[in-house]
Amino acid sequence: MIFFLRNLRQKLLQQNQVTRYLAYAAGEIFLVVIGILIALQVNNWSEERKSRKAETNFYSALLDDLEKDKAKIDQLNKFYSHRIEVLTWLLARVRNPEIPINGQEFGQNVEPLYYNETAISFDATFDASKSSGAFNQFKNKALLKQMIQYYSEFRPIEDVMNSTLSLIENRFEPLMAPLPKSYLSGNSSALVIAEGGNKFFYEHLSQVLDERNINPDPVIQVFMQKPEFESYLVGDLGRAFHSIARLKNRLDQIDSLQSEINLFLYD
Repeated sequence: MIFFLRNLRQKLLQQNQVTRYLAYAAGEIFLVVIGILIALQVNNWSEERKSRKAETNFYSALLDDLEKDKAKIDQLNKFYSHRIEVLTWLLARVRNPEIPINGQEFGQNVEPLYYNETAISFDATFDASKSSGAFNQFKNKALLKQMIQYYSEFRPIEDVMNSTLSLIENRFEPLMAPLPKSYLSGNSSALVIAEGGNKFFYEHLSQVLDERNINPDPVIQVFMQKPEFESYLVGDLGRAFHSIARLKNRLDQIDSLQSEINLFLYD
């Protein structure tokens, strides 16, 4: 084709047919421009297709991360619901000294308060795409905004859990420090619900026999009437309810986000 056009151009010049040559030249330029435009359009279609595929792959992977978040939230809900149970059990006996309590019961219900859970968000897919600048090519801006809001609102949950850990270390442990730990035994882990648990610690501790013959029950009865202990129980109870409320809100966000992603992927 190129050989043919070259021969035609040379023939027109040789025959001194300037008008026809100019018309031919204009036509040739037009064809070149059209070819460039077609090539650009094909390239744009190719890039658009790649961008859409990347967006689809991103949201498919994000659904997996959201399922992991839901599993973690379910575990955290169980942890804080159980924390409310033991806090309420202790508070009821603080406010009614007539309810009998022994060292073993006290140990089983107070030991869970030494533990706290870590806030975790499965955000590897989000962080990787954000760092690469892939979000700039995403077309569904409404869904993208909803997803960014979901991950930005993880920080308050993290702050609540970190504050609980800080209070355990700085208020609860010093409060409990003067109390003899003779009430601890292998059964003390029975009500401890924490990721991984700590059963072996209590079993090991119970092997170290206490020869002091300390009866913890009277000491515990006096300790439970300390205003500082009641204050801590009430504060911890409030934080546990607050944590559950935030987790419920996050679970609602996940459900909404999953629904919108599925509409985007399959509708």
